[in-house]
Amino acid sequence: MKLTEKLDMLQTKYMGEWLKARREVWDQVSSQYPRFCICGKLCTGLHENNCRRFQNRITSETVKRLSHLLKETK
Repeated sequence: MKLTEKLDMLQTKYMGEWLKARREVWDQVSSQYPRFCICGKLCTGLHENNCRRFQNRITSETVKRLSHLLKETK
């Protein structure tokens, strides 16, 4: 399964778990780099919302954490 397929399945079948896990991952990654984003720029709330590298990291990490739900649906 591709990442986009996993993402679609998690967002349609497990939206509550997806939102909760995404918020936890966001907080963890954001606190991991307190002053600078993972792309190297100054880390602000606006930047994190618009940074493609940050968003991709959040999405891929959330899918990894919820991979056990994907195994149950097969």
